[in-house]
Amino acid sequence: MKIGTILKIQGFLLFILSIMMIFPILFSIYYKGTDLKALIISLAITLFTGLSFMPFKIKGSLTAKDGFIIVSFGWIFATLFGALPPFLHGFFGNISFGNYSNQFYNYIDCIFETMSGFTTTGSSILKNIEIQEKGLLFWRSLTHWLGGMGIVVLTIAVLPAFGKTSGMLFNAEVPGPIKDRISPKIKDTAIILWLIYCGMTFIQTALLMFGGMNLFDALCHTFGTLATGGFSTLNASVGGYKSVYIEIVIIVFMYLAGMNFVLHYKLTQGKLKDIIKDREWIFYSIVILASILFIALNLKFSGYSSDLLLQSPKLFECKKSFLSSIRYASFQVVSMITTTGFCTSNFAIWPYFSQLALIILMFLGGCAGSTGGGIKQIRIIIMIKEVINEIKKMARPKATYSIKVGEDIISSPTVRNTIAMIILFVLIFTLTTLFLALMGYDTITSFSASIATLANIGPGLARVGAIENYAFFDPLSKIVLTFSMFFGRLEVYSVIIMFYALFSKK
Repeated sequence: MKIGTILKIQGFLLFILSIMMIFPILFSIYYKGTDLKALIISLAITLFTGLSFMPFKIKGSLTAKDGFIIVSFGWIFATLFGALPPFLHGFFGNISFGNYSNQFYNYIDCIFETMSGFTTTGSSILKNIEIQEKGLLFWRSLTHWLGGMGIVVLTIAVLPAFGKTSGMLFNAEVPGPIKDRISPKIKDTAIILWLIYCGMTFIQTALLMFGGMNLFDALCHTFGTLATGGFSTLNASVGGYKSVYIEIVIIVFMYLAGMNFVLHYKLTQGKLKDIIKDREWIFYSIVILASILFIALNLKFSGYSSDLLLQSPKLFECKKSFLSSIRYASFQVVSMITTTGFCTSNFAIWPYFSQLALIILMFLGGCAGSTGGGIKQIRIIIMIKEVINEIKKMARPKATYSIKVGEDIISSPTVRNTIAMIILFVLIFTLTTLFLALMGYDTITSFSASIATLANIGPGLARVGAIENYAFFDPLSKIVLTFSMFFGRLEVYSVIIMFYALFSKK
């Protein structure tokens, strides 16, 4: 491994991370929070460490393996230093970030919460969000926004060009089997992607403020929406606002965040036909519309009320109109398929069909090149086409078939990469589920916590349901779930290659 190169790039990343800590400090000052000291010290430690890594030099050209290793270490460093504000806040004797009592906040919980933020998972150990300090809550949501588009891609965008190194890092972090570039230069692509991201952030924040949110809440929910993260400032999540307008705004931007961001660029260029012809976007949209329809019908005719408040586990007879079922089904379907994890109702007590449908959507995830998690829609399309081709080959062994998505022919290496990634995804999910079951947690909790973390969603069913949290897990299980989030965000390969490089003698 090129240790000097790794540390040099980590130095740039930590420098950016320290600058970002200024924003929660400003909110802490405005709200006169007790978290100011912890935030300032965290900024100082992160900045000093980043600057101490700067003297190292990038030597030679990097291989694809080097890119995966650097990106993986980047996320580890970001999480370790991003966890300092809540940890130091607890260490100084203030109200614990995760509990009601004045206990020190242990570092494992800090790592879990911060990894959940950066990976845009949204799984939380907080028992009462609304009593937390504003500065820490803003930092918690800001980690979503930074991790959504990618902290390494941000480093590429704002700092001097790394040459061919930029391409390796971009390919290692951007999700999806096919890496779309807006410009031949990776740096220019990174800049354009972040400009689109910032523009959408500004628009959604303004729309939410128009709907009655203050700047703090609007920013936090915008970060959670566009990053498909799901951290809210309310215990009842988005459902706590009881506003159809706010729900519609968030649904629209969750849907947009689940699309490939290259399509947003094409839209700004007036290339509407390119979007309409995009097979992944069509498949993504059809799945959403079909899921909304079937779940809404299930809610309407099963006797369950879809407008159930998150705070109440009580069931009511469904006497509302079909539009009411459409409203709640729409929000939860888009939230789950984009892996955002916001909630407006307690879907853990919905009919079994609706619960299972939402779990399936968790596996599917958003589009490649989006901020969404999961397997990704393009991989599902490739897998379906490959299965169909294999059936055809069995009937006509001498025939040759290729996989075509739209006008693009998918290469054999890409198909193999896709199938292998799906197998690894299912394998990690299975092992995590078995481990949690071995630790004594019930089947539904183990199953849904595994997919909720690996697919970077957040809420699941049973003890990790919409009105629950992850605080009850033992420390070892939290570590395993933290790695599950890590594997999911970097789509398995980067993390596996990192471990291979660390333990391989070659």
